[in-house]
Amino acid sequence: MATARRGGIVINDSCQTSDPDVYAIGECASWQERTFGLVAPGYKMAQVAADHLLNRENTFCGADMSAKLKLLGVDVGGIGDAHGRTEGARSYVYLDESKEVYKRIVVSADNKTLIGAVLVGDTSDYGNLLQLALNRIELPENPDSLILPAHAGSKPAIGVDSLPESAQICSCFDVSKGDIINAVAMGCHTVAAIKAETKAGTGCGGCIPLVTQVLNAELSKQGIEVNHHLCEHFAYSRQELYHLIRVEGIKSYDALLAKYGKGYGCEVCKPTIGSLLASCWNEYILKPQHTPLQDTNDNFLGNIQKDGTYSVIPRSAAARSRQTAWWRSAR
Repeated sequence: MATARRGGIVINDSCQTSDPDVYAIGECASWQERTFGLVAPGYKMAQVAADHLLNRENTFCGADMSAKLKLLGVDVGGIGDAHGRTEGARSYVYLDESKEVYKRIVVSADNKTLIGAVLVGDTSDYGNLLQLALNRIELPENPDSLILPAHAGSKPAIGVDSLPESAQICSCFDVSKGDIINAVAMGCHTVAAIKAETKAGTGCGGCIPLVTQVLNAELSKQGIEVNHHLCEHFAYSRQELYHLIRVEGIKSYDALLAKYGKGYGCEVCKPTIGSLLASCWNEYILKPQHTPLQDTNDNFLGNIQKDGTYSVIPRSAAARSRQTAWWRSAR
C-alpha cells in the first residue's frame, strides 16, 4: 500500500488505500498529506468507510483540528488558525507569568470574526471561543475582553440561545444543538439521557458543559425547574465551586467537602473538583491528596479495557507536531 511522504497510509476521499479493498482510518491514515491525531476525525473516517461499503454517498473532506488537551499537567487548547496566517489577521494576547497563563486570539482584519486561538495554562474560555469561531458569531467591540480574567470586569459570553440549531456541540459524534433540542422534546431531561439518545459527551467528554447549558436552556423554556447543583454532595454549580476554590485558596477535595459539602463524595464530584483544583493550582495530579480524585486512566497513564488490562496509546506524529506548534506559538 502507498504511504505518504511524512508517514501514514495514503487514502482517498472514501478512506480507501491504494488497494481498493483495504480501508484506513484514524492516526494511521494520511489524507492529502495530512494526518489527524484526534478522535473526531477518526470517527468521521469510520462513518465514511462504512457508508462507502454500503454504497451510500459520503466523503471525507478533512476535519476541524481544534482541541483541548492536558500536556504534562498543563491545560492547552488550540482553535482554527492559531498562528494568525490568514491575511490581515490581528492578534490579542494575555500573559500572566506568575500563574503561567498565556492566551492569544486571532481575529479578522475588521475585528468582527474569531479566526483562531491558543490557550496555555487556562482553557476555561475554550468552549466559548470555539463556538464563536465555528459559527462565525460577531465579536464584541473589544475582542480582548474574551480572554481577560474574571477580576478584570464584565466578561462577554455568547450564551447558548445565540447559537444556531446547526451549531456543532459534540465534535466527536457530530451532534448539533438541534439534535439535543429534539432529544429534550422527546423526554430526555438529564445529561445521562441526552448521552444515551445522541451520544453527545460520550467521546472525549469536553462538550459536557455545553451540552448541559443547552439542556438547561430547553428545560427552562418548558417551565421545568433546573437544578444547577453539581451533585447531591455539593449544593453549588461547577462555576460556583471554581470561585470558592479560587477565592478561598482551597487546595484539596477534603477541605472543600468539609466546608461546603456533605457526605463522602461520588464519581461525579470527585473528578470534577479534581479538575478544578488542577486548573486553579496546577499541582501534580498524582499527589496523595489528589490521587483518589483521578479516574483510572489518569492514575495508571493508560486506557483500561473490558478485560481489566491496560493499553498505552503512543503519540502520533500529527498530535506531537500540533502540540509543539501550540508551545512555539505561546512562546
